[in-house]
Amino acid sequence: MFAQAVNTLAKAKLMYNKKTELYKIIVAFNVHTKQNDNGDTVHVFPTQKKCDYVSGDIVYKTLQKDKERIVQIVKQQLRTNNIEFV
Repeated sequence: MFAQAVNTLAKAKLMYNKKTELYKIIVAFNVHTKQNDNGDTVHVFPTQKKCDYVSGDIVYKTLQKDKERIVQIVKQQLRTNNIEFV
């Protein structure tokens, strides 16, 4: 049972807040895919309070360094090694 939980796929996305000009990383297991009217595939995330992990605000200057650190934290807290950015 534990081996199955470790291999569960979590979807992550990088969100940009135009008002504050900061980024957040949001991770969830219950992400759904659907087709747009024009045929594009869209990943529908739940609201932030229902997501499994929401990072704090990240400045663009340190985005890459913080992203690597946050992904390691997410792997520990959610106990999964499969994180896919969409």
